[in-house]
Amino acid sequence: MQVIFIVYTFNKARFKNNKMTTITTMTNKKLIKVSGTILINRNVERVFDFFANPGNDNLWRTEINKSILNGALQIGVIVSEYSYLSKKAPDNLIEMQCVQYEKNKLVVFETSENTGFYLRSKRQVKVISDTTTEIIYLLEFDMSIVKFALGFALPKFIVSYKANSDMKKYLLKLKSILENE
Repeated sequence: MQVIFIVYTFNKARFKNNKMTTITTMTNKKLIKVSGTILINRNVERVFDFFANPGNDNLWRTEINKSILNGALQIGVIVSEYSYLSKKAPDNLIEMQCVQYEKNKLVVFETSENTGFYLRSKRQVKVISDTTTEIIYLLEFDMSIVKFALGFALPKFIVSYKANSDMKKYLLKLKSILENE
């Protein structure tokens, strides 16, 4: 298994972010891993309730058209995520299942093995104080979804760069929404 680590670090007064991108091959699939953290000036319950619920993703992730849960947020619930990948795939459906859940701490969604493209979303929150919460967001996806969406493959470094850029924007949007409601 080949693993390449690229580390990006951003330190700003309003944005705490330690990013790691990993490109790896896992069961013959090339995966991109992107992670980011940010501090939110809200209590952990409010942050978790919003961030953990994929039904809110269209408010802070620009490619999401809508996400529908088939029940209460818990292990086993299925999420149908409709996203705009490109003009070729304007309403792409990916179904994921909640595989880990710990109220006010962690939720993990993952596609099943028989899905065309692997995707894993790990959303974690940590209490910093009564009014400050740290968000830790890890996204892992199969590179072949890019070829599917565009009709051609892009170099890994371009996909990685774009994914890191998007992660930073996602976290800043989450911060803005949660701190200004």
